[in-house]
Amino acid sequence: MLPPRELPHLGPVRLPETSPVPALVRRLLLALALVLLVVAVIWVDRDGLRDHAQGGRPLGLTDVLYFTVVSLTTLGYGDISPVTTEARLLNALLLTPIRIFLWVLFLGTAYEMGVLRLQLREERHMRELHERLRNHVIVCGYGVKGRAIVSELVAHGQEKANIVVIDPSEEAVAQAAREGLVALRGDGSSEDLLKAAAIERAAYVLAATNRDDACVLICLTVRSLAPTVELVAAAREEENVKLLYSAGANLVVAPSVSGGRLMASAVRQQAVPHFLEDVLAFGDGLAIAEREVRPEEGGRFAHELPDLADALILGVARGRERCPFYQLAQYPLQPGDLIVYLAGDPDCQRRDTRA
Repeated sequence: MLPPRELPHLGPVRLPETSPVPALVRRLLLALALVLLVVAVIWVDRDGLRDHAQGGRPLGLTDVLYFTVVSLTTLGYGDISPVTTEARLLNALLLTPIRIFLWVLFLGTAYEMGVLRLQLREERHMRELHERLRNHVIVCGYGVKGRAIVSELVAHGQEKANIVVIDPSEEAVAQAAREGLVALRGDGSSEDLLKAAAIERAAYVLAATNRDDACVLICLTVRSLAPTVELVAAAREEENVKLLYSAGANLVVAPSVSGGRLMASAVRQQAVPHFLEDVLAFGDGLAIAEREVRPEEGGRFAHELPDLADALILGVARGRERCPFYQLAQYPLQPGDLIVYLAGDPDCQRRDTRA
């Protein structure tokens, strides 16, 4: 991944829509057909034209084509001009409307060319992003949860240029782009959009939409494209947690349920909610961290590790198995286990989580 200063500020990036090339081809063919039609009509009445540069010479097909082009483009050099009433009426009643129509057609073509240029630029930006993104984090949804996720990721040292935000809202992706994130506008369950975000090389995908059905679709799509990526999903309703796990999520968090429990604890406990808030907010007092057990530490117990002597150990995770703190005295460590502990130094947490 290139350093942020080497990445261009792209703003919100969208998947290229329908190519304007077919429309450009149709416009050019229509303009050519109109020119040929006028040439054919004037050829029939070519005796009404005079070549003042070479008087008396009969006009050929090249002369008629030349007169048609300079007349339709309003150049009008005057070397060939209509001299009969029929030729002048033909010029006024046929060529003038076609001339106006061609100018409108050319203006539309110029607009299509501008759209094509912008589309080519978007495609180039997409290719650059796809080539540069490695071990990045994809956040699907940039609402309240999405902004909190990004804020916490940045606080933990994640580079903004290595965070991809996907959201269907124009306002949301514009805000994400202003904050220095890679912003893609669209549906997070779109295969094309996830491929553009280099899903196959992502480290994590965080699905934080406002609807559980949309979150399920994102999980199914992500899991079909990247079977090994770490997928974390947010559930609004507790009954949908199992459904999200079935859709392929490695971890499902129910923020509304957790928030409700935290609010309920404030009714019967005065200090506990504040400590929990400190734990959840990085850098505000307490910090929760994890540390991987090294090969040479296998067979030892968590309290025997010297670097955790002053830490409050909460437990050990071994795959999907979790050992709480009150069972650690009978739980020998194995290489690869994750020790979860509380620390008061955010810098220490940052070092341990990156180790």
